[in-house]
Amino acid sequence: MPAFISLGRFLFSVLFIFSGATKLLDIAATTQMTQKIAVPEMMATYTAQLESLAGGMPFAQMLAIAAGVTELLCGLLIALNFGARWFALILILFVAATIFYYHDFWNQTGADAHSNLIHALKNLSLIGGLFVIAGIGRGPQAASSHHDV
Repeated sequence: MPAFISLGRFLFSVLFIFSGATKLLDIAATTQMTQKIAVPEMMATYTAQLESLAGGMPFAQMLAIAAGVTELLCGLLIALNFGARWFALILILFVAATIFYYHDFWNQTGADAHSNLIHALKNLSLIGGLFVIAGIGRGPQAASSHHDV
């Protein structure tokens, strides 16, 4: 059964690997999506400092790159079973933020609300799978070959 866990973890990661790579390959579109995130006024000084340190790169573009890298890197490392537990926890926070900022069905009506509710529920299912990965960690350990005499 450990092979099923490894295969499942690998297949589960494909979504994050693909999504992260897609975000990074089209930074302009990803940046446009991240502009939906409202940065609190009290953070404006810090975001301006970050933009200055990054040679004038807009904060929305920094968020776009961070989102792509987070999905791609966490997906790859979970697929390779390297720190799967910790990277699953990072993705739990990432997917929860995605629900809050991009699938806010509670602020919508009609078809948009229904569509975003479905997306939010799918993301909630992803969070459930990530909790399973975080709970299993490296997977079941092989029984010790040491026998008492």
